Amino acid sequence: MPKPSGVPGPSRALPPRANLEQLRKQAKELLAAYREADAPAVAEVDRYERSAGRRRFALADAQRVLARSYGFASWSKLTEHVGRPRVHMIRPPDIRPEVWDTLTAAAAGDVPALESLLARDPGLASEGYWYTPPLHFAVREGRLEAARLLLEAGADPAVVGLGGEDLVTTARDRGHDEIARLLGAAAERRRRTAPAGRAAPDHPIHAAAAADDVEAVRRLLDAEPDLVRRGDRKGGTPLHRAADARAHRTIELLLDRGADIHALHGRGGGDAHGYAPADFQPIDVALWRRGDVDTARLLVARGAACDLAIAAALGDVARARAFLDEEPGRLRETRPCGVRALSAAARFGHEEIVRLLLERGADPTWPETGAPRGAALYYAARAGSRPMVELLLDHGGDPSAPLESSGNATYIAKTRELRSLLLARGGALDPYDLVFLDEDEEVMRRVRADPASAHSGCGGVLAAACTQGKRELLVRLLEAGVRVPPVLTACRGYLLGDPDMLRLLLASGMDPNLPNWQHATPLHEQCGRDGRGRAARHRVACATILIEAGASVSARDDEYRSTPLAWAARSNLPDMVELLLARGALASPPDDPPWATPLAWATRRGHGEIVEVLRRAGAVS
Repeated sequence: MPKPSGVPGPSRALPPRANLEQLRKQAKELLAAYREADAPAVAEVDRYERSAGRRRFALADAQRVLARSYGFASWSKLTEHVGRPRVHMIRPPDIRPEVWDTLTAAAAGDVPALESLLARDPGLASEGYWYTPPLHFAVREGRLEAARLLLEAGADPAVVGLGGEDLVTTARDRGHDEIARLLGAAAERRRRTAPAGRAAPDHPIHAAAAADDVEAVRRLLDAEPDLVRRGDRKGGTPLHRAADARAHRTIELLLDRGADIHALHGRGGGDAHGYAPADFQPIDVALWRRGDVDTARLLVARGAACDLAIAAALGDVARARAFLDEEPGRLRETRPCGVRALSAAARFGHEEIVRLLLERGADPTWPETGAPRGAALYYAARAGSRPMVELLLDHGGDPSAPLESSGNATYIAKTRELRSLLLARGGALDPYDLVFLDEDEEVMRRVRADPASAHSGCGGVLAAACTQGKRELLVRLLEAGVRVPPVLTACRGYLLGDPDMLRLLLASGMDPNLPNWQHATPLHEQCGRDGRGRAARHRVACATILIEAGASVSARDDEYRSTPLAWAARSNLPDMVELLLARGALASPPDDPPWATPLAWATRRGHGEIVEVLRRAGAVS
């Protein structure tokens, strides 16, 4: 029975990052110890309970004792405190206020705030920061109702994070099983091809399709006909793989055997060959990834839908005009993968179709996937077509509109003359762009004239110089006073790829514990893999430099609640595990959430070698 009054003060200190999973485990441990007459447990129970009989002492009693030992009147008060919304993220200076509010509301599970934000702008359900949408935070923090609301508003349940993990994995890692089931059901409704999983090997049929090995594909389908729909690691069917490889004989065979010509590519993790082309049909793979008109025509002949964007890409003026005459509203339609007709025509150099679409009212700045201000002008500039560039500019094309990870039309212009035209029509290049264009003298002139311009672009001009291997330019920039900012998220990995240049940056004052917006440090990143599964090339050398400069081996990030050692264990990097243990990292840090310990990550991911190393170093479950 609980003591009615005069309860003693707390005897335990609540860890700064306490979580409900930890507390539940502690309560169960207290219950078991008390029932076994463990002296410290008996003393603790007697301190906070009156007439506590071992036979009647239940989990609810243990939870109450634990709460009082932490200074709370009840278990519900303790869990309310621990579950209270806490935003640890560092607000990026370049994030829109409404996007930040959406992310933090999702993380906090603040459903009324989310409802209000989404009512004003439904697009906020999918707009995030640095490839991290609101749904990710709701899932990560176990906010079931917030996750449900975002999914109903159109959020993608299959988003893959920067670390290459899908949202279902994110939920299951943290014990949010109900959210994992919610996501799985939502993903099934999207009707994409299910990826086999990042750790799963591709089935031999995928390699055979990519090699146009018709006999092998036939043998495999004879033995197992359903393989025609089998997804590979990234979510591609054998037909996607054949279309990507221009494997016409295999395409014909797969279609004869019932392959879905309109199958949507799934959203699996990336690999050495690139990221998953989510929502691409096989014809999209042929056109937008390979520029392969012949394969696209084959697929159309075999029944692939030829909508306005496909007609534009294939240069079919008559069909495009007929579509618009019959239904003018088709001008705004997009492919399932987000491509519009105007950019399709520009990409393949069909000026007559570009002119037709513009005359019918197409806007070059209509958004497309990866191009929030349109992509048509970018492709025209890349192709070097001055007439098409001028036509698009005359209809409002934005020469500074970015294309995902590819710069803008002014940057990509095929010739200097065309770039000059775009600059004269309002295009802009910042010092970051100029580094990639090998305009180093102009970079220095701009930075001296406007020091703030050094921080424009993805990661700033220092990141650009480092990733391009321009040591001399890096030295000149540092001598001119350019410095790494105190918080850096975008493209920060560019700073960490070369040991020699990393030493220069640290010597100039870069913080060895430089946080990103999720409090991950450079040492964390040396212990991880990118979205394509690639580890840092010079990770041991760079990690050693960082540690010697003062990097903490016990820092925890917000995303994984993990130390660098736990990152290395999760990422299957035995060399980094050995280095960090040798440098004093704890194999079982005392404040780790149970799911985020190095041993928990290595065990869950099946990294047996690392499990053994950690156990030898004293790690316990």
